[in-house]
Amino acid sequence: MTEKYKVLVGYDGSECADAAIDDLTRAGLPDETELIVLSVSDVWELPVGPAPIPPTPQDLEAVDQYLAEALNDARLLAEEAAGRIRTAFPSWAVTSEARSGAAAWEIIECSDEWKANLIVMGSHGRSAIARVVLGSVSQKVLHEALCPVRIARKRTANDDSPPRILIAVDGSEFAETAVKAVACRNWPTGTEFRLITADDDPGSRPEVSLIDYVQEGREDSDDAKAWIKRVLETPEQILKDAGLRSSQFVRWGDARLIILTEADMWKADSIFMGARGIGRFRRFLLGSVSSAVAAKAKCSVEIIR
Repeated sequence: MTEKYKVLVGYDGSECADAAIDDLTRAGLPDETELIVLSVSDVWELPVGPAPIPPTPQDLEAVDQYLAEALNDARLLAEEAAGRIRTAFPSWAVTSEARSGAAAWEIIECSDEWKANLIVMGSHGRSAIARVVLGSVSQKVLHEALCPVRIARKRTANDDSPPRILIAVDGSEFAETAVKAVACRNWPTGTEFRLITADDDPGSRPEVSLIDYVQEGREDSDDAKAWIKRVLETPEQILKDAGLRSSQFVRWGDARLIILTEADMWKADSIFMGARGIGRFRRFLLGSVSSAVAAKAKCSVEIIR
């Protein structure tokens, strides 16, 4: 029996969380999916009086009642979202859960305990400030989770056209894992795939030394062509073996800016990329390129670990 694909959805009732639920229809998830909707009652820091004044039994009773009501509200919120997902995906096994605590840590802990294959969240929660590029809870989960994380955003298009999937590759094992994740999904007919590679760190490539690096004319050099072939050949074959055809996009320059710009111009539904690249200064936690793209993209971004 094939093991079901486990998806954990962090849900807080915000507009972004609703967008994350809508985004599930364009994530290529398999029919045999097991999903938990988790809502967290974020009441772990309660106001307390001056230290010398001990709480009365009435105070403690009021706190207990408040916690119970908050947890019940979270439970109702999670079940409502779970009902929507069951309607959209009748073949999925969908349950709901509510917890109390710090939202990010509860999501991460639930994911670890359940051994989730994917965490899905909106880019902002109910308490996020509009000018912040990525909400604090989403950012924490993105950086600390052990499994892939999908930061979902609301689609700007209102049509039902097939998804457009942009896959960032750089020759690293993390990028190859991202390509394999895409290849394993259940995509609707007509889904378009585009491999994108961008390089702004010549020291990350064995073919090019810092001494020989020259910005002008670099695209036509033998070293550059060898690097492009090496970076794109394997991902293209992985997709082809899965019956998926892809186009390619190559640019030199700031990888973050190029990926974001191409995703916007190509009207990508989502960007897939590895958690870290091959740059020598990108080996701590989430890579700088992955982090920037997840924070600033206008479409959904899935970071694969």
